[in-house]
Formats: sequence, structure tokens, C-alpha cells
Amino acid sequence: MNLRMMWAWALWMLPLLCRFGLAVLPAKPENISCVFYYKKNFTCTWSPEKEANFTWYKVKRTYSYGQKNDICSSTSENGASCSFFLPRITNPDNYTIQVEAQNSDGIIESDITHWRLDYIIKIEPPNIWSVEPVLGIKRMIQIKWKRPVLAPVSSILKYILRFRTVNSTDWMEVNFTKDINRDETYNLTGLQAFTEYVVVLQCAAEDSRFWSGWSQEKMGTTEEEGKLVSSPLGLDLWRVLRPAKVDGRRTVKLLWKKAKGAPVLEKTLGYNIWYFPENNTNLAETTNTTNQQLELYLGDKAYWVSVISYNSLGESPVAVLRIPAIDEKSFQCIEAMQACLTQDQLLVEWRSSDPEVDTWVVEWFPDLDSEPSTFYWESVSQARNWTIQQDKLQPFWCYNISVYPIWQDQVGKPYSIQAYVKEGIPLSGPVTKAENIGVKSVTITWKEIPKSQRNGFISNYTIFYEAEDGKKFSETVNSSILQYNLESLTRKTSYTVQVMASTSAGGTNSTQINFRTLSISILEIGFITSLIGGGLLILIILTVAYGLKKPKNGIPRPARPASLFVRGKMPRRSPEAWTLK
Repeated sequence: MNLRMMWAWALWMLPLLCRFGLAVLPAKPENISCVFYYKKNFTCTWSPEKEANFTWYKVKRTYSYGQKNDICSSTSENGASCSFFLPRITNPDNYTIQVEAQNSDGIIESDITHWRLDYIIKIEPPNIWSVEPVLGIKRMIQIKWKRPVLAPVSSILKYILRFRTVNSTDWMEVNFTKDINRDETYNLTGLQAFTEYVVVLQCAAEDSRFWSGWSQEKMGTTEEEGKLVSSPLGLDLWRVLRPAKVDGRRTVKLLWKKAKGAPVLEKTLGYNIWYFPENNTNLAETTNTTNQQLELYLGDKAYWVSVISYNSLGESPVAVLRIPAIDEKSFQCIEAMQACLTQDQLLVEWRSSDPEVDTWVVEWFPDLDSEPSTFYWESVSQARNWTIQQDKLQPFWCYNISVYPIWQDQVGKPYSIQAYVKEGIPLSGPVTKAENIGVKSVTITWKEIPKSQRNGFISNYTIFYEAEDGKKFSETVNSSILQYNLESLTRKTSYTVQVMASTSAGGTNSTQINFRTLSISILEIGFITSLIGGGLLILIILTVAYGLKKPKNGIPRPARPASLFVRGKMPRRSPEAWTLK
């Protein structure tokens, strides 16, 4: 009986040891943020964005000024967000939101948050349908747009209008409001004459802190004030080469602009472009456009491209550029390059091994998570440096800067660096999680911050972790490391962890994550199980052995008189003696 009880006790304790040793509660939902997408949904998000274990979420809402309540459900597989949809969205209204997280080990609730819908409403961007000069009024364009369909009819809208010249990266802004019954027009004044401008617009409800997205860009040109020259001057011509396709052909993006130092011209009416393979001028093709760029689909051989601009008075001199063959080797002469800030300028300097090369093309564009849509470039002659005003570059943006050497009709191999005109702290911390949780160790991993949110060169990461007894620790690693093993932790202890990404301007912490070290490791569980199993096996063997050796008292042995045995021989008896009587 005792043996059976011991065996049952061991089987009952084993899963309990495993369960308590591996238990990890979900992290408490924090940083709750809610947005009311007008006439669409009411969406709340929270952190952490990802849990180590599968987690169920319940978003508990009270609405109709506290008279009603309901629940929105989600899981960690769908991300840390949940939405309420029409018709269960009332406006105006005040909501309370609480998020409950539950996994197989337990439940934890967030703090209760309060939301007034007027303050968090978000509407669609406006649609600009016209950017035109006003006849007879110089240095002005009139912008017309449509009020967003999904916007509160009774709400005054506030607007931000951004504008810049086509060849500039420096945006300017104006702010204004429009009443409900006002026409959706705005006169933008104080501009340059005969200049093309790019305009974008965004809006928001008057009391809301959330702005719509930006409208699509729209371009317009101010009226011409006068003619300074009789015909167009020359163009600067450049190209951006795309990778070759499987069939050996490639896309070449041509870019051109007014030659550096040229005065204001009469309005250019268009551009003529012709191109042909270097080894066969008979295959020339022509096209025209009113834009300052064009994409060509060329073969793998070398090509020549020519561009001219024209207006009502004539044509400009031709600009010519050679496109190298795909397998052509470019010469290399730039040995080193650096960028630094001098007063209000970004200065780029380079060193060349070929003294005869004195023409260069500097190309720059923002280093974004997606392929850039706009490239900027400028020709440099008889110098080995280039400057640009800091206000022409966006602060906190990383720029890829490349310098191409030009020798006669050959374009050499570029030298590239990255630079910021101003660094700031990252907009967000790295996404962090805990893996390989053990008794005294854990692996903390994190992802690189998206390029658009870094605001500078990441110099290092610092891992801050704190035990439940208040003891704090930190470890710092360089920017190339994206995981770190924390050792010498305390058994069966809860820890909170944050990873800080730092630039030269400071650091930003990740969302706090939580984990709990195991009370017993898998190895220890196996060892204890082996001991219990081995002990039980030995006990069974000893019991069986003891049972086999114990004498059987229940069966008596037949008596044998000593007189029957004389010197080991049985007495002989006649056959008659054995006869039964």
C-alpha cells in the first residue's frame, strides 16, 4: 500500500513542478492609446506589442456616458490592438477603457483610462484638385480642395499647408482654419515669380489632437514677370541606374535641371530626348516630356542620351550623357571621403588619387526603409569639396551621399557615406523580447529601430533590468549586437527589462517587458524524475527479491523416520510387504 501511494504522489507532483517552474504571467498592458477614426471605428493599442506566450486580450469599454459597456476581444497573434465598430460608436461621448491580458498562467489588468471622443477624432486628408495662378496677380497661387467626406459636418477644421519649390527640399508651412460654410480655397502669396511649387495639405477637427494624413502632392506655377533671355540655356544631365532584370535589360532614370548659375528664363515648354546604342546609331529613339525626369528601359550595352529644352523662342544647347554597359568596369580614384558640419552648412570633402579628374557629381537622398522616390544631385568642377545649407536637409534624417568622378565621357565608381545634419534621440525604443528563460539566465533580443525613427546613428544599446526586490543592473553593448545573455539571475524571481538605444543626442527606452526565472530547470526536473523513478525501481526489485526468498510455512514437509536410512540405503522389502492391507 505504501509503495502505491509513493508512486501516485510522484506522478502527481511531477506536472506541478513543471507548471510552477515554467509559469510566466502576461505583461501588464500599458501605454494605452485610442483613436476615433470618424465613421469607421474606435481603435485602441497598447504595449507590449508582442508577448512571449500566446495571450488573450479583452478590452473593456464603458460608453454612452457610463450607461453601457461592452468588450472587444483579441489575441497576441493579431497584435496589441482591438477595434469597436459602428453602430456601437457614439459621438460626442466619453469612454473608459481597460485592457485585460490572460494566458495559461494567469490574468493581469491595465489601469483604467478615460477618452473624450472630440479630442481623439481623426479624419481623412483633404483632396487638392487645383493649384493655379490668379490672372493678373503676380507671385501668388490659389489652392482649391474638397473637404473630406468623412469629417464632422458641424466641426470647424484646422489646416496645415506645406509648400516648396520643385527643386528644393525645404518645406514651408502656413496654418489656418475654415468655417463650415467657407469655400475650400486659400491664396498663397509672397512667392517667386514664374516658379513651380509643390503643395500638400492636412487637416484636423478643431478640438482633436490627431491630424489627418497628408494629401497627395499637387504642383502649380506662379505667373511670369518678364523675359531675361531670348532662349533657354543648357541643362545639367544625370542618371540613376537600376539593377538589370533577368532578360539583361535595365531601367535608367534620367534627371535634368537648369544649368547652375543660369538666370530666370521664359517658361520652358518641354524637353526633347533621344537615345541610341553606342555601337549602332541607326537604332536611335526619340521622345518628349514636360517633366524634368524620364525612365528609359535599355539593353545591356552602352548608350548615348541627349536632352534639350525648348520654349517659344528657341532651343537650349544639347546635354549629352553616356550610359555604361552592364558589364563595364568603372574607374576608381576617390580614396577617402568625410562629412562634417561647419556653422550652418554640411561640408563634404574627398581625396582623389588622379589629379587629372576635376569634375564630379554629388548625389544625395534620404536613407529610408523604402526605396527613395526623389534623388538630388549637383555638379562640382575644379574642387574636391561640396557644401549644402543645413536648412535644405531635414534634421534627424540620415542621408546617403555619393560622389561620382567624371573623366571625359566616363563616370567612375562612386564613394558613399552617410550623414546627419542634426541628431536627436530615437523616436522609439527597440522592440524587445525575452527568450530561452532559464533558472539563472535569459536571452534578451531586440530588433533594429526603423530608419525613419532613429534620428541619428545608433552608437550603443543599454540593457536595464530590475529584480522584484528592487535591485537594478545594466549592461551596454555596441550597435552591431542585437541580443544579450543575462547571467547570474535569481531563481524563481520576476524581472523587468528595458533596452535603450542611444545616439549622440541621448537614448530612448523600449517598452518594458517582464519575465520570471524558472524555479526548476528542465535538467533538474529530469534529474529528480530519474531519482524518483530509480528509487521506485530499486524498491520494487528489493520487494520482489524478499518475497522470493521467504520460506513457505503453509505446506508441511513429509516425515521421514531415521530408521529408514541406514548408510544411505533404503531397506529392502519383499514384494509382499508392499501389498496394501
